[in-house]
Amino acid sequence: MEWLRKYLEKIRLKGRPFIAFQIEPTSRCQLKCTICSRTVFSNEWVNGDMPLSVYKKISKYFHLVDDIHLQGWGEPLLHPNLFDMIQIAKAANCKTSLTTNGVLLTPNISEKLVRQGMDIIAISISGATKETHEGIRHGSHFEQFLDNIKTLSNLKAKMGSKTPKLILSFLMTKTNIKELPEAVSLAKDSGINEFVATNLDYVATQAQDDLKVFSCNKADFDFKNYIETARKRADKLKISFRVYPLELEEVVMCEMNPLQIVFISFDGCVSPCVYLNMTKRGSLPRIFCGQQYELQRSFFGNIAKKDLMEIWESNAYKNFRKAYHNRLNLIRKAYSDIEFGMGAFNKIKDIEKSMESTLSENPLPEVCRTCYKAYNI
Repeated sequence: MEWLRKYLEKIRLKGRPFIAFQIEPTSRCQLKCTICSRTVFSNEWVNGDMPLSVYKKISKYFHLVDDIHLQGWGEPLLHPNLFDMIQIAKAANCKTSLTTNGVLLTPNISEKLVRQGMDIIAISISGATKETHEGIRHGSHFEQFLDNIKTLSNLKAKMGSKTPKLILSFLMTKTNIKELPEAVSLAKDSGINEFVATNLDYVATQAQDDLKVFSCNKADFDFKNYIETARKRADKLKISFRVYPLELEEVVMCEMNPLQIVFISFDGCVSPCVYLNMTKRGSLPRIFCGQQYELQRSFFGNIAKKDLMEIWESNAYKNFRKAYHNRLNLIRKAYSDIEFGMGAFNKIKDIEKSMESTLSENPLPEVCRTCYKAYNI
């Protein structure tokens, strides 16, 4: 359970109680990506932009949060008031970040993003060749996409700015994982600071299920080799490289951390994460380890009608978080009992052996049990 040690290392006292507010400026996007829920559910998808007045209601609590991440299921750069949103977040001394498909990173927009002090911009890529990238991200033009990234990187240098940190996010599928090492090279050539290889972690259809590279059992040997080759290349090129696991392992607290992160959709609905709060009519289909599930959109109130802290402190939201509080407290207690010294490593191993039964006795909320993010994917 190496993840456990890493997670515990990250636990620290923070001046602001929330790690992040993930805010969806818009659910619109100009691309039709095969790996995206927007494309799969296009007939039921509800498109819209968050009114600036709603965003300002949320901003009353920006003094409680470290990072404002402007991204949901849509392309944030499409929002007509995005730069106002960034300015409001920066005025509250929040870190600001966004994830983009890169289409709208024109010289003018890129210069504005640098001047406004964006801290992180993550840019999504789906291959190291024109055919592969455009075959997954329909509507994206690969050469222009790379030019846009280089323009942004060059503008940073020209303006003498260390920010924003540029992350290239490569979503691994069976059709593109062979190109992972070459994508690392592209990242280096484009002035990227960090390369992240992610998984197709929300699977809605059988076609998407067939694309995923991770496994509910044992990961494919060839996929592991592609990742290791990419890792070695990143080391050689001196570019930061991070990859998500290819095998499931239940975690105490998922990456979305519902105790310290809130997601707010463009229509103002407040929920623990983006995976539970799609602006789609009807149920939310999900495939998990070969089984089909139907979930309902899950949120605990709407910021347009209620105060954010009123929603956060509601009984329903607190009951949802209680399961995570219990799990985290059990882990903290188990590790606080360890006296580090001779034999401490064996004690850790003993605790880890009993962890599965402990977690099974304190299960995840039902809506999280069939989410790959709860299993470190």
